[in-house]
Amino acid sequence: MIKPLSDCIVVAQDEEKQGLIIMPTVKLYSGIVVAVGDGKRLPNGTVTKMDVEVGDHIMFGEFTGQKVPFDGKDYLMMRNTEVIGLLNG
Repeated sequence: MIKPLSDCIVVAQDEEKQGLIIMPTVKLYSGIVVAVGDGKRLPNGTVTKMDVEVGDHIMFGEFTGQKVPFDGKDYLMMRNTEVIGLLNG
């Protein structure tokens, strides 16, 4: 599996965009977090806590992240701060 660094995460986007949520001017998508970095290292040496963990079902914007092909499947890599909500039960 891909190991994200710093405050990045790897997301498996919901198949066929089933998680699409349409608002009047914004398209939101959803996916499952499959890998999480350790957190952003601050200048004083401390590491920030990540807001998400592996297995979280998240929401993110239409143009969020970079597509990363791995093992025959496409994933999205994005920063922790690009996640705009949790869809967990």
